Amino acid sequence: MFGEGIVNDAVAIILFNTVVNFKEPVFTVASVPAIAGQFCYLLVMSVIIGLGFGMICSWCFKFLRSLTKSAVVECALVFIFAYLSYIVSEMSSYSGIISLLTSGVFMAAYAWYNLSPGGRTGTTVTFSFIAFLAEGFVFSYLGLTFFSYRHFAWSWHLICVLLFAILVGRACGSMGLIGVLKICGYEKGNPNALTFKELVFIWYAGMIRGAIAFGLVLKIDDNFANKDLITTTCLALVVFTTIVFGSTVGLLSDCLFKKENEEKKLL
Repeated sequence: MFGEGIVNDAVAIILFNTVVNFKEPVFTVASVPAIAGQFCYLLVMSVIIGLGFGMICSWCFKFLRSLTKSAVVECALVFIFAYLSYIVSEMSSYSGIISLLTSGVFMAAYAWYNLSPGGRTGTTVTFSFIAFLAEGFVFSYLGLTFFSYRHFAWSWHLICVLLFAILVGRACGSMGLIGVLKICGYEKGNPNALTFKELVFIWYAGMIRGAIAFGLVLKIDDNFANKDLITTTCLALVVFTTIVFGSTVGLLSDCLFKKENEEKKLL
């Protein structure tokens, strides 16, 4: 679920930046290839920048062993290299978040193993702590922000239509896509193939996010037509899905897998 969420957020960020930077004032059928090409270009360049800084960081820790004498220095250097990938990408008009994600994945796979034992523990605890605080701040901010937009334009019809589109689109992207792959022989002979219950859980649990979408909406220019309506609609969808699906995902898990888990315990 975490991996899928990261990929979805990354695609949303790049697609948003591509559409915002699109030069033509009107979207037509001919605009699709241009947007697709720009999307691929932003993705590739952002990944290259992230890989570059991840490789430099890994190389430094592998061959410059004097940098691994202090766990504090190691944590600081990991943070600096990751932040540099973000800054360079943003200054080059690419996606800083994608570069940061790429460098982080690369450093976790290579640079982390070149750290000292204290550095490994220190970086793991430090960045887990920062991530926990950041996640808590984001959801707290969303909850408080909900009331600051009460004087903006709201359209409950649009919210309901988009919520239905999200539910259907999510089902097509998870259960539908995996179903098509299974027909084509995906997981054939795999003893641990995904079951329908697991696909339902993936579909349901994938609704518990959206902070990235709201952050992207806030980046829209204030002069854009109906920005207030877009902002309130996105905020309502994020808050609703987070509260409703987040508070009931445990109940769904019990309904789907409780009997199976009890049988495994008996065995």
